[in-house]
Amino acid sequence: MKKEALKLWMNLPADTRRMLLSNVWCGECRKPVTIVDYHAELRRVVVLQGFCGTCGHKVARVIDDCGPEPKQNLE
Repeated sequence: MKKEALKLWMNLPADTRRMLLSNVWCGECRKPVTIVDYHAELRRVVVLQGFCGTCGHKVARVIDDCGPEPKQNLE
């Protein structure tokens, strides 16, 4: 995981992280699954990319509540 994304991810409560990891949509299974072998990237929001724990298909989860605050233009 990238350092900044990992820091933001780890700032979430443990129970919230567990809930997010076990509620990722898999297009192959067509249901929510657990993401495995994931990594986090920061793209204005934290994005977890990994694989479906059931079928192995690539999955991703966007976590927009833990990204950095946008800079405000104070004019």
